[in-house]
Amino acid sequence: MRDIFPWYFHEDADYKAIWDEGILTVDTNVILDLYRYNKSTREALLVALESFEGRLWISHQTAKEFVKNRRSVIADVTNDFLKAKKPIDDVEKATRSAAEAIRGCRVIPKDFSETFEAEIEKVCQTIREKIEKEQSEIPNYDTKDDVVSRLEKALSGGVGALPDDIENLLKEAQRRRDEKIPPGYMDEQKDGLGFAGDFLMWTQIMSHSSKEKKPVILVTSETKEDWWEKKSGKTLNPRLELLQEAFEKTGQKFLIYHTDQFLRIHQDKSGKASDESILEEIREYSLAREPAVSITQDASLQSTSVNKGLLLVSIARPVRNFTSSGRFTPNMVKAPDVHVKMIDTPADTPKFTINANTGTIYDFNVHVHSGDRSTMLPVGDYLIEYEASCGDLADAEEADNLAE
Repeated sequence: MRDIFPWYFHEDADYKAIWDEGILTVDTNVILDLYRYNKSTREALLVALESFEGRLWISHQTAKEFVKNRRSVIADVTNDFLKAKKPIDDVEKATRSAAEAIRGCRVIPKDFSETFEAEIEKVCQTIREKIEKEQSEIPNYDTKDDVVSRLEKALSGGVGALPDDIENLLKEAQRRRDEKIPPGYMDEQKDGLGFAGDFLMWTQIMSHSSKEKKPVILVTSETKEDWWEKKSGKTLNPRLELLQEAFEKTGQKFLIYHTDQFLRIHQDKSGKASDESILEEIREYSLAREPAVSITQDASLQSTSVNKGLLLVSIARPVRNFTSSGRFTPNMVKAPDVHVKMIDTPADTPKFTINANTGTIYDFNVHVHSGDRSTMLPVGDYLIEYEASCGDLADAEEADNLAE
């Protein structure tokens, strides 16, 4: 089988050769995240990238998206510090109200409320000072951007050129999106040509690998199923179609890693103990970027007065509630009544409520809530049966079908 599927099976010697001689490339968010991480995580990832100086290369698409989004990400980071301070202000306000309420209970000594208020304010002030210290250590990227300067040195001119056949590539990206061929079809909701970004990066990486006749390590922050094989909410491995396509088009083997996987392996190879706090921060950013809910609809009956079928809702992280949407094809003659029933859930799913609503002729929403606000709905697949009908019209159509 190793001869038939060489793109799938890797020997220890393959891994060593790829890490020692291969090209390292990353997607846009891997380098944009350098602005989002705290100082220690940013430094750890920059050191890892710099260790590949001379072999670090990024596609033109990656560089283009980095330039396009860099300032926006920096602005978001600044806003995050303001967001972090607001809950502290809210706690202090709530504490003052609580202290007043305690003082209103005459049987309680006054010093109880005063101690309570003073201790909470002391903790809040300590946390506020720590946040302000972190904020003060964020570089002024307008005057000195070490992220850019260190990346430029590590890249040593290793930025791909804009392909000559960009129009044909965009047409191919659209075809692959429509046929759900990875990567990138999960980005179909992005504005304009945003859906084509992952495919353009992917083709440029393969072209560079083929030209240089070298294997590739691709580090990506993507967690969606157009990059990764998933089962019951768990990521198993990169999409096999990608590994096969890369080998068939370049003759080279590709390794694809999440950012935290890459950094863990790099630290192990460097003889350094993995810093779990750093790896956890990277995982949290990746998880926050991934949509919590993905939906697959399978219709069994479709008409202008009756729609029936199943919704398979996959939850990527624990949530207290989720909303999933389905479509009516064709559009119904009027807004229908919608009824739903949960058919299957992940193991250990707590009690929940489920209901549906619509005010349109073309779509509907299903809402699932944990029965206990303190209990989360687990990661995994939820299978929901739905039926939408337009009352008398549906009955008439069913009678006509029986008569036929």
